[in-house]
Amino acid sequence: MNQLASQDRVALSFWGAGAISFVGGLLPLLIGGTSSRVASVAIPFTIAAVAFVACGFVYRQGRTISAILYFVAGLALVYALLAMFALPLQLAALGSCAAPPAPCAAGLQRPLTVGENTGMGFATGFAVAALFVGFFGLMVVFRRTTVTATPPRARTIPPVTPFTPKPDVAAVEVKPEPPPESVPEPEPEPELELPAHVEEELPELPAPESESGSN
Repeated sequence: MNQLASQDRVALSFWGAGAISFVGGLLPLLIGGTSSRVASVAIPFTIAAVAFVACGFVYRQGRTISAILYFVAGLALVYALLAMFALPLQLAALGSCAAPPAPCAAGLQRPLTVGENTGMGFATGFAVAALFVGFFGLMVVFRRTTVTATPPRARTIPPVTPFTPKPDVAAVEVKPEPPPESVPEPEPEPELELPAHVEEELPELPAPESESGSN
């Protein structure tokens, strides 16, 4: 949707510049009349208008052709402006005839009329406006995104191999180790029996003699 709106603005800007150029070329002729000395600028104004209108139709063909047509239109408008302003410069440098009914000397021209001055002013304003409006369309052409189909680029990077996670050590099933070979336990040594305790009979001691018998 945005792209279609951008294309419409480009075409309208070029066509608007063409219409402005055509009207600007007619104003000196309409205001000053056919006897106006600046009426001939209608020809370069018309050439600029045709170039602008053509640019509005063929701007999709590329930036180069749009730039060439805009250059042709701008060159025609600049030529028209120089042709108009050459007349007052010539009158200022060579001089002009005196006001009628005084006779005009050979090689001199009459001064600019009010219609000629007014037509030159309007034509100059329209020419500058046409250049700016056309430049807006040219700027959009150079900035817009190219939508033409382009061949896909070849893949330059190697394909990415899928990542395989390392097995978790805790999740790995631990196989039970076989029990070690049973070693026969050594037989306990027999305990040595001690002889039974025999009480020895002590000899009886003679009874003590009493002291009375001895006396």
